[in-house]
Order: sequence, then C-alpha cells, then structure tokens
Amino acid sequence: MESWRSPWGWAGETERTGDPFAVSVDVTPSGRLLCATAEYGVSNRAGRVTNLVSLSEPGSTLGPGAKATLRAIATHDARTDRQTAADRNPHVVFDGAPVGGANRPSPSLTEMVSTDDRARYDYADCRMGRPAAMGDDLFVVPVFGRTYRSGSRGQVFSFLLLDGQGAVRGKLEGMHRYEDSPFTGLCYTVAGDAYRARAFHLNRYGLYAWDAEGRMRARIPTGDAPFKALTHFALMDCTPAGELLLVHHKQHLLLRVPVPEDLGDLEDAVRAALKGYGPARNALKRQYAPVNWHWVAGAAPVHRF
Repeated sequence: MESWRSPWGWAGETERTGDPFAVSVDVTPSGRLLCATAEYGVSNRAGRVTNLVSLSEPGSTLGPGAKATLRAIATHDARTDRQTAADRNPHVVFDGAPVGGANRPSPSLTEMVSTDDRARYDYADCRMGRPAAMGDDLFVVPVFGRTYRSGSRGQVFSFLLLDGQGAVRGKLEGMHRYEDSPFTGLCYTVAGDAYRARAFHLNRYGLYAWDAEGRMRARIPTGDAPFKALTHFALMDCTPAGELLLVHHKQHLLLRVPVPEDLGDLEDAVRAALKGYGPARNALKRQYAPVNWHWVAGAAPVHRF
C-alpha cells in the first residue's frame, strides 16, 4: 500500500508537508480518474485551495510506485498571479507542462457561471464542489456562491456539465435558487451514475435526478409525508449497479435505493426504500444492541491492507 498525504493543520500548510495527489477521486467506466486537485497561491487565499478539475489519461494507473499523471481540464479560479514554481504540482499538467500561473485551462469555471454583471458579483469568491462522472466524457462540476453566518439560503449555485476537454455541455436545470437551495444543511454532494449518464442531488428540500442533457427527470419534495425521512439522510454516491447510497445523519446506517431505468418511477423506488428502512434498522438493533447509535461487531472479519 502507498499513500499520498495532504498537509494537515497550519504547520503542514506553511511547511508544505506531505505529497498530495487529489482532494477527491471519481472513476469513469473505462477506469480513468476524475479528480479535484488543490493549488497554493490562488487569489489572496492562504494554504491550498481546491481549484482544478483533472482527468487521468487512458492507461495511466494509480498504485504503489505509480502516481498517475493528471491532465487539467478546468480551472475554478484563474487569479494565480502570485504563484511561483514551488506552487506547482508536477503530476497535474496542461499543454505538456505542470499547471501554474497562466498555464492552465481557460476560461475559468467562475467566468463560465458569471454570465452578467449581477452574476459576476454573486459568484465572487465562490468555491468548487466535488466533480462527479456521468460517463467517460461527461462530468458534472458543482460551483457554490459564498456562504454567510446569517444564512445562505437563496445564494447562487450551478451544476455545470463538462466534457473530457473541459468544454461546457450545459448544466443541470430545474432547481430554484431559494426553494431548492443546497445551502440549508450544507448539502453540497452531487452524485453521478457513470454507467447510465445520470446525476442526483439530495438536500433538505428534495431529491433530484437529471439525464445526460441536464434535464430534470425527477423531483421528490421532502415536504411530502412519505419522503420527510429523506431529511435525515445525506447522499454519498451512486454505485455501478445504479443504486443511490444514503447515510443516516445520526444512526450511522447506509440505505441503498435502487434507481429504476425510467427516472419517472424513482418516487416509487424511494418510497419503498424508506418504508423498509425502519424494520431493517430494528432488526439490526436487536442483533447488535448499539449504544448511542454506535455499532459494534466484535466477531466481524477485519481485512487489513
């Protein structure tokens, strides 16, 4: 086993400790790595900032003794005038050289979402979420506006669709800036089904599903009685089998939701999964007797790397 550790704490940031590879990694059906990578020297921010969407080349591997080379396909914030050679990650390249300074994809994601003067102000100092693969050549990249101590519901956000060259293919449509806001509860995850070209998002107001063109195909409001329990779950990811993985905020249990081929039937699938959650949880409680929802299984096999 090999690890590429990121700097931890202020001392780690200032001393540039560790050998980071990526902030997040998703895998396409062909095995390519879709990564969010971080940089030093972005705008006036201290420390490393998640700022690049990167993609491994076909055949490039990540494993012990092999650190995959990533090709940057999108920059979030292009304000990198104060970057030096020491700020570059050798394994993240653009035009055959490590990304740094002006050598990077353009226009930036911030410029892509800032379509007018008002949007340019709203998206000032925005941040990039975790990219998710919807296929080998289709990715969704969330961009979120600034957050405020007084509350951020109604703040701007966009879920951009990019191809493998970083070109904009559109965005996930249909969400209302206030009524569907992901800022309540800080629900920032967008999950992609890379084998069926779909995307999903869950927040305090609903569960949403889109097709490859960015059209919303399902919206399940959490205000409706059968689906209020969704507010107790967070979306983790989508499995290769096409199941949504939800994790309960307090009970530390995973719920698998099979997604039908027709997204118009998603509501029935979610209703059935939620209905079965309670009896399955109670059976596990009788078996493991958790304390404060901490589950202990002394006889469970331990697999060591």
